[in-house]
Amino acid sequence: MSPRKHNGEHNGEPNRDPNRARARLVAFDAELDAHAPRLTLAPDRERATSLLELFEREPFDDDGLRADFGHALDRITRAMHDAFPENLFWDLDALAHRLARTGREEGPRAMIAQSALVAAMQHLFGRETPIAFQYTHDFVYGFDWAKWVRRDPSAHANVGPFDARFLDSMWRRGHELLVLIANDDDEYPKLRGRKARNPFGFERDPEHERRIYREREPRGQWDRPFRELREERARALGLPTRT
Repeated sequence: MSPRKHNGEHNGEPNRDPNRARARLVAFDAELDAHAPRLTLAPDRERATSLLELFEREPFDDDGLRADFGHALDRITRAMHDAFPENLFWDLDALAHRLARTGREEGPRAMIAQSALVAAMQHLFGRETPIAFQYTHDFVYGFDWAKWVRRDPSAHANVGPFDARFLDSMWRRGHELLVLIANDDDEYPKLRGRKARNPFGFERDPEHERRIYREREPRGQWDRPFRELREERARALGLPTRT
């Protein structure tokens, strides 16, 4: 079952104070900065946009909705950090903007449901399950979405990288991967030891991940073969192949 079915309801809890939401984001900004630098792919700055900046830049006419947005953003980023503690790049601008737009256009229930699903997906694909990917970069920057659209452009091209239809598809795909892993699939085998899963042919330790990502366009355009381009670029950079 999708987590939107049981975690997505806005139940009127007395936490719709934007100052409380802001305080939580400020506190978590400090916690994230103490953990590691939040890198960016933006060419005009050194650090990713802070959670406080993401919170304050979005226009809302209603303080309650702004508070809901802050709590939704806090929920997602805490899930990302818990599930992907080694994550390097933290450009959440597009995701935050889509979340806020959902709140303005569809209301708090839809926005809270969206944030619940995105947060649950982090736990599903991260270190807490046998999927055990190391980074959430491909989701955040839309490369997972681009791969999904390319499978059926006529049906998917009008769906955005954080729209409900794609998120539901990713949720289903995650559970399909769990079945493949349980059966020790050739492409998605069981992991031996505590290493992270790497579906690519080159090493993805932090330094290699930095190099390959900083050679890429930071926005996913679905009509480009990003997996093949990434493998090609890894070879050009001389990144070590995975054994």
